[in-house]
Amino acid sequence: MIGGLVTKLSKRKCFTLSELDTLKSASEKLQKHNIGAMPVVSKQNNDIIGIVSERDLARFIFKDEFNNDLLVTNIMTKEIITCNLNTSVTELMEIITQNKIRHIPIVEGKKILGIVSVGDVVNHVIEKYKDENKHLKDYMNLWTFNKNPMFAFFNSPFLVRTIKLTLF
Repeated sequence: MIGGLVTKLSKRKCFTLSELDTLKSASEKLQKHNIGAMPVVSKQNNDIIGIVSERDLARFIFKDEFNNDLLVTNIMTKEIITCNLNTSVTELMEIITQNKIRHIPIVEGKKILGIVSVGDVVNHVIEKYKDENKHLKDYMNLWTFNKNPMFAFFNSPFLVRTIKLTLF
């Protein structure tokens, strides 16, 4: 299903920063919500205007001009790489890999709907492989059960029930 993961994540709460937030408040909010990045939205119309990540803070914190009271607009990434509700997991993986980013805002126009993290994508892929593995094991068990009469006999519910009645 195209965009299934993105659609699901767009329904999850997305924490944002205002263009009037300071570096200190941004750092506090990232820590409070245990997240690695937050979109920055315009106070005027709530449009996405940037994104601030832990990486942005780390790159700026050692500079002489660093000050806790600076606005996030001073360090935010302004050229935002985004996705929409139709973006597939494969496309997300390509975007993350090619751009060396960990977070992709989900937008419709300039309105923020949510955010996808590299962790969300990895967890989705792991679950997909777990499901495929289970289906393959079920198929193999069914094939073995149907193709081998002796296997079918010794693993039949009838035989198991008979043994239980005999022993107990």
